[in-house]
Amino acid sequence: MCHLGAHRQFDAMGKSTAGSARRPSRVVSAKDLVEQAKVAKDAGQHQLALEKLQQAAKRGRAQSEVARYELALLHAQLGQHEESNRWLQELGFAWKLSPAILDGTCLLGSHTPGEENLVVAFDDALPLELLSSLQDAFKPEAAFWSEHCYPTPGFFSYNQSLEESSLTTLAAQTLERLAAKSFPEVLQNQRVTSLEWWAHSRPAGSGSGHQLHYDLDEVDLRALEEAATPKHPLVSCVLYLSGSASRCSVTMVTDQDLQPESRAKRAWLCEPKVNRALLFNGKLLHGVIPSLASPDSQGPRITLMLGLWGTPGPSCSPAPEGPGRDLGPNMHLPEKGFDWPAALEVTRLSSSKKPRLEVTEASPALLAPVSPVWCTVDTATGSPKRSSVDFLGKWFLQEAPEQLQRFAPRTIEVEEVSMEELERLRAASKRADAQMPPVDFNTLAPTSLRSFVVHEEPRMVAVPQFLSSEELESQRSPRGTEKLRRRDFSVRNE
Repeated sequence: MCHLGAHRQFDAMGKSTAGSARRPSRVVSAKDLVEQAKVAKDAGQHQLALEKLQQAAKRGRAQSEVARYELALLHAQLGQHEESNRWLQELGFAWKLSPAILDGTCLLGSHTPGEENLVVAFDDALPLELLSSLQDAFKPEAAFWSEHCYPTPGFFSYNQSLEESSLTTLAAQTLERLAAKSFPEVLQNQRVTSLEWWAHSRPAGSGSGHQLHYDLDEVDLRALEEAATPKHPLVSCVLYLSGSASRCSVTMVTDQDLQPESRAKRAWLCEPKVNRALLFNGKLLHGVIPSLASPDSQGPRITLMLGLWGTPGPSCSPAPEGPGRDLGPNMHLPEKGFDWPAALEVTRLSSSKKPRLEVTEASPALLAPVSPVWCTVDTATGSPKRSSVDFLGKWFLQEAPEQLQRFAPRTIEVEEVSMEELERLRAASKRADAQMPPVDFNTLAPTSLRSFVVHEEPRMVAVPQFLSSEELESQRSPRGTEKLRRRDFSVRNE
């Protein structure tokens, strides 16, 4: 990670650690208060975090709305749902996820193997040698992350034929056989023809979630007619390469699908565990629920996602030409210019044959379905005002949940972003006539969601990304007026 200069740090009490020299007193900005709240929250000092956010919420402009949003989220995570609702009302939210999902009490319920044709989980899913080789290919110091300049400004993935020989296709072949047993209606008239895969890494102890979303053919989505249903994988899979169930954010899969009037009635939650595979119908709404950070967590949360595609398959993007360049969805694997593909060669295994299926029955690894999934926010008298900030987490909604199925092309196109990548984006935007508003660096909000705000007249978008407040501070650039271009339905994690 490149650092662009010195940066200011705060302890949990909001005091500067940059030196002891006396400086003139100044009014603490709302942005600094939110940063201090983030430090306190990550340290487990939740009351102090609430106090800092309440101070920031009294200030004007967009940062105060970011503070209100974080107050609503933190109160909900602490089980203080009446207080959470009060802040949600101020922001104009009408719907939210079930309180039991937001405060984690649903995790105390019973476990289930899942439901046929919807969602299942398998423990010990891969043979240990294959698992170990994949863990090595995607370990924190692996070339895969550095050669993609991860975290990246946009979603990217690779597409391979299942006939290709690699660690990823061997994993897909194993998961395909598990899927055949659990998704008979989905696969009875379809054959898996290609594999889409992507990977994510989240910092140790991070409570960051990832917005609710669908796995789709993002290339074709740009030209999708308004009433058309986008293409999606037959079955989507999450393979946990690391993680402890008690210390990592959980994946949620709902029964809300791509039909226009669909609204989730049930949700299953899956806690991370090494070599656990979560499989679900590729048309279902899913995401990662934010949680209170765990300061004592060991190692990052690393996941490998696999989409099993049938016919017609997704439209593919060309292979990247060099590290960090021209990344997109369903890319062909590069033939030169990278070191990371060597880590996926089957020569690392004692045998390149299709692995023996070591598990045949789904495991009781899912929390029994939560219902209801969506709840209304008790609104105050009169019509609630609409926030000037669009928050992409989708834990809270200003419109009915079925509006998540709207896939008409939009002017704001966003993905999880780092400041480092924004520098590259600005350089690229000079070559592409991108019609996007500038990033407002005065409204950075390195909170538990690692948000920052992008202006769009008259709207703004809070974009989730995953850097610490120190990284954000060190990577902020005084330049920030070039235009960016993103796609907001390409946001994927799990």
